[in-house]
Amino acid sequence: MNPQRAEKVSAPTLIYAISTTTVATLPVFLTGALGVEISRALALAPSRLGVLIGAFFASATISSITSGKVSESRGGTFIMRLGMSFAGLANLTIFLFGHSFIQMLIELVFAGITNGAIQPAVNVFVANAVPRSRQGFAFGIKQAAIPVSTLLSGLAVPFVALTLGWQYAYLGTSVLALALIIALPKSKDAKIIPKTDEVVGRRYSVGPLVVLATAMALGAGAANALGAFLVEDAVRVGWRPADAGFLVVLGSLAGMISRVVNGHLADKRSGRHFIVTAQMVLLGSLGYVMFALHISFLILPATVISYGLGWGWNGLFNYAVVKTHPHSAGRATGTTQSGAYIGSVLGPILFGFVAQHYSFNLAWYLAASSAVVSAATMVLGRHLIILRDAD
Repeated sequence: MNPQRAEKVSAPTLIYAISTTTVATLPVFLTGALGVEISRALALAPSRLGVLIGAFFASATISSITSGKVSESRGGTFIMRLGMSFAGLANLTIFLFGHSFIQMLIELVFAGITNGAIQPAVNVFVANAVPRSRQGFAFGIKQAAIPVSTLLSGLAVPFVALTLGWQYAYLGTSVLALALIIALPKSKDAKIIPKTDEVVGRRYSVGPLVVLATAMALGAGAANALGAFLVEDAVRVGWRPADAGFLVVLGSLAGMISRVVNGHLADKRSGRHFIVTAQMVLLGSLGYVMFALHISFLILPATVISYGLGWGWNGLFNYAVVKTHPHSAGRATGTTQSGAYIGSVLGPILFGFVAQHYSFNLAWYLAASSAVVSAATMVLGRHLIILRDAD
């Protein structure tokens, strides 16, 4: 293989990674963004809308844990194509049959299972298709799909839901899935990870991954509570609803930039990636503290800090997991990603309970505490990996 060519990242590879991840996550973000229209059409209480979103992440947890090994044996592209087929079907059924709470629940559980299977597959695909020296950047691009999904979901409200109807947003997503099925390569992933002594010596061990999954649950729980309650909290301290909605766009942009830049910087470092993610989560906790102070002019910088640092670390985190588990990328990231799904379910629920029964201030302080513990747990997980490799 030409060494110079090996350092290049294929543009189609990056497009496949971010597009597949975006389509897989769009159903849940569309449901959140279109919550007003869906609740009105189906006569849903706010709690039932929360159940729909929680069901997506809960079902993704199971498939995320179990699908990683399949992705490694069959190839990431195979699972990505299969997953896009199911994603297209899930979104199409929402368009055609999403006429009640139960129907939406079943369809979002199906979409969640599909999403949970796709995420490890994309990680395997990136690990196999991108040179190791550029994988940090590639994983940053891949994880930028999450804020891309939130942006597209936000744009779907004025341009689709309020013109054609909310169901058509899901139809559009099914069309995107079909396009990806056609575009994705049919061959099995071509592995380009060199089997050096350093790489082969690293073993798959569940213990450190469970610790890292716990760290991801704590960090993701705080970040998803931010996404769920940012606008409501900003309005409470005096922001106009339209301006508060702008904060979501600003936060999404901050998250995208942070993930890509941190991935690029990771390729220039020789290691210590978990330390950097821990530092980011720790600094992100300052944003939550700024929200807790309930001072109007602090909302803007708090949004940038919380999205950019408090939730801009997951691409780098996935890269660090793959780098320490290069021949079990699917199983390893499937395990840690399950933590993100658990946090995505529990974080907003616990935040909302505390905010409703006590205060938003206390809820933000608890989110900050969760982020601090997440950072410490990431460092612990890294230490356990070092001990594993030293045996």
